[in-house]
Amino acid sequence: MLWPLTEDNRTRIPRRIAAAVLGSLWLIAVPLHSSIEDLRAVRVAAGPIVDGELDDACWTRAVPFRDFRQQQPVPSSEPSERTELRVVYDEDNLYIGVLCFDSEPAKVAAKCMAHDRFQPYRGIDDDVVRILLDPFQDRRNAYVFIANACGARSEGLARGERYSLSWDGIWDAASSFFDGGWSVEMRIPFKTISFNGALSAWGLNVERYIARKQETIRLSRPEINAFFGNPANAALLKGISGVEQGLGLTFRPYGKLSLERSAEEGAGTHWKIDGGFDLYKNFTPNLVGAFSYNTDFAETEVDERRINLTRFSLYFPEKRTFFLEGSEYFNFGFGGGGMGGPSFIPFFSRRIGLVEEEQVPVAFGTKVYGKLGNTNLAVLDVRTRPFSGDAVDLAAENFVAARVYQNIFDESKVGLILTSGIPTNTNDPETAGPNTLAGIDFDFKTSRFLGDKNFAAQGWAVQNWNPRQSGKHHGFGVRLDYPNDLWDLSASYNYYGDALDPGLGYLPRNGVQVLSGGLSFQPRPEKGFLGRWIRQLFFELRPSFTWDFNGFLETRRIFIAPLNFRTEGGSRIEFNISLNRDVLPEEFEIFEGIIIPPGPYDFTNYNIQYRSPAYGSFVFGGEVRFGAFYSGTYRDAQLDLSFRLNGHLNLGLSTDFVKGNLREGAFTENVFQLKADVFLTPDLGLMNYIQYDDVSRTLGVNVRFRWQISPGNLIYLVYNSTWERGYDPARRFLPLESGGVFKITLSIRP
Repeated sequence: MLWPLTEDNRTRIPRRIAAAVLGSLWLIAVPLHSSIEDLRAVRVAAGPIVDGELDDACWTRAVPFRDFRQQQPVPSSEPSERTELRVVYDEDNLYIGVLCFDSEPAKVAAKCMAHDRFQPYRGIDDDVVRILLDPFQDRRNAYVFIANACGARSEGLARGERYSLSWDGIWDAASSFFDGGWSVEMRIPFKTISFNGALSAWGLNVERYIARKQETIRLSRPEINAFFGNPANAALLKGISGVEQGLGLTFRPYGKLSLERSAEEGAGTHWKIDGGFDLYKNFTPNLVGAFSYNTDFAETEVDERRINLTRFSLYFPEKRTFFLEGSEYFNFGFGGGGMGGPSFIPFFSRRIGLVEEEQVPVAFGTKVYGKLGNTNLAVLDVRTRPFSGDAVDLAAENFVAARVYQNIFDESKVGLILTSGIPTNTNDPETAGPNTLAGIDFDFKTSRFLGDKNFAAQGWAVQNWNPRQSGKHHGFGVRLDYPNDLWDLSASYNYYGDALDPGLGYLPRNGVQVLSGGLSFQPRPEKGFLGRWIRQLFFELRPSFTWDFNGFLETRRIFIAPLNFRTEGGSRIEFNISLNRDVLPEEFEIFEGIIIPPGPYDFTNYNIQYRSPAYGSFVFGGEVRFGAFYSGTYRDAQLDLSFRLNGHLNLGLSTDFVKGNLREGAFTENVFQLKADVFLTPDLGLMNYIQYDDVSRTLGVNVRFRWQISPGNLIYLVYNSTWERGYDPARRFLPLESGGVFKITLSIRP
């Protein structure tokens, strides 16, 4: 019999497992420091001009570091190209210079100028330099700065094995080509980052990626199982002392001129002048307070349109800057695990100020986030204004979220979370009303399990108070994770009460318990034909089982990838199979007018994927899913084409064609997306995003002009318009609404 099926098992067994694991693993949580000794920053009277050329006199005083090692494809071996690091600082800024020597500089991939283009774990398509900076040495959180050979920049935050680009900081970088390769200069103001002024050394790691060779070169911990995003793998950068953040004050006012035009008779055109500001104060170098008045998100890119053939809501990531800053502190548990995105997030900021794709005006927001010694905390308080939209009428509401966690051992933590508010994303009277959630989580991690392996043991539990009078208002989960290069293993169990309904969180499915696992064997052939052609093979098995509280199986998915590999040239080829069982508790309208009756359904899907090397001027990706689907069959074909010209022009076309033939009826759903971006420099660009789907029959256009005059000072011009496809051949598309925004944002830091 598959565990768990009884109430006793749901509580007793996870506790015993957690106690046994934590009781034995704490012994290996001992600090480990890099063996690099000669990594030093040199203080100079005045820093260089950031132009990417490293020809300023101050760079001659730097202590060059050249002992980089290859991390992929052959860990700890001699790199194919030489890399040199130099670090200097003055009273206000840290400067990092990297010389990337290349025997064939004409083949360096430099085809992107867009900000935040280098999303992690999606395949980097340019030659880039990544910098990980840990100014606290807490070995859990760090800053990441990325630049490519075009001078395009990305910045974010790292924690554990992963990093994200959710944080936007004020910094600068420039790149330049020379006869023997390319170089990059970075200027990171001390006012931008938090740091511990009492430390005599900061954590630093540097990674260079050569796209055409699929080669990664690293400063510290070049082992195959060492994640770049893990601050515990950083070396110690010595020599930084006597630096301050000044007043620690940043004032960001904005002014906005907008217009709205509707196609409705008599609606006319409405002009509006508006403004507001954000005020940031560093109470200590590690603790930041922020106040935002009349918070605005006009420059945020629109969400992509997706096809949803499930019974549950889709997950869309947060994109609004105010909510992204400090968001890493709200990370809780392990997200519930599972394929297709997170299953549970206690605090999901998109629940604030967004209802039925409409923006609710935010009157003000306050937050405090940062560190007090080994304690990490974040508190957010947001007030929305009354709002009357097409779908809802809302009163002014207040939303609060708080998170605190304590660093323990060398890479682990234990913490609490609290959220409170009246959710505005529901029209159900049973769930409308005050909603409070409190939770606790534990995250044990080590990158030195059995010497040099990664291991994690995690657990979480929450209690929810909401208008539901009956049912189980709690949830909990445990997970064991062994994420390594050759073997990637995981197992998790999650329990979601039938009355667990986090008003400020994300939970698409409650009233269930989920047991899931993953087994991946990922060898790297070294000899023969396979060794010359294939970089890495991935053999995957990922089962997931969902039961109700009586042990009745509701959903089963067994994912098998018998063929999945990445070539030495960077192509990706995969064939996988999904064995599914879904027991519908009630009828399911999968398409307008097509209703699948309740009952059990067993079906098998097949998937074929191909993606060409990401560093070329032309990039092609295709994916085809086919097989049985509920009472019939379905086909899903996705196609991605892109063309890039020296970073100045980026064209991308994505399509998704779905056709279903069910006993209850046939349906088709198609989505078309076109991105056309033109850049003169990394600071000046025009981004165009066009989307159409034949379900809503609407065509949407989002045009954004972005000009960064200097770091932190930007001008935006945004235009949005929608049309509805009609049936009159003479007027195929009818205008619905349109609007434009002109916005100026400044950053003033005394």
